[in-house]
Amino acid sequence: MSGFIRPELRKKLSRWAEPAIAVLLGLIGLRFLWRGLARYDWMAQALGVILIAFAAAMFWAAYRRVQFRQDATGPGLVEVHERRISYLTPVGGGSVDLEAMTRLELRSKLGQGRVWVLKQSEGPTLFISVNAAGAEKLFDAFSVLPGVDPARLVAALKSGNDHRDVIWRGSPGFRALT
Repeated sequence: MSGFIRPELRKKLSRWAEPAIAVLLGLIGLRFLWRGLARYDWMAQALGVILIAFAAAMFWAAYRRVQFRQDATGPGLVEVHERRISYLTPVGGGSVDLEAMTRLELRSKLGQGRVWVLKQSEGPTLFISVNAAGAEKLFDAFSVLPGVDPARLVAALKSGNDHRDVIWRGSPGFRALT
């Protein structure tokens, strides 16, 4: 059965798996709400409303992640582990703690295409290709920075501009999540 769906189609469908699960959960909530209204059962109505609200929030977050995700055709591998972003590549690479970040930019770099630029208070600046494997994990990592607007992250990525775009700038002496 694994050969039934073409690999490229399976890849596109798996990209939308999380929003599809949210829609399915919303439909289950709608079913509970409908049955509660038909039978005058306030418990089923309440459960339906809760499931629909949870599914809507889950869908919104999943849809944002889908918009942020790029095809993994770029160099390197991104890992996010305990507030540390690591970029593994044969040329360069490194890691940045979220607490040490002072600025987040998106810019075009000669020979690498578009890259995320993570500046830190102490240590070298990290350049991460937007289409590196695992780069979709950066959305959740960047979202915990105070004052970062997730819609701005997605808009900057979708704009395709070749100029430098400063997404977030920490205040002097900033220490995230401490």
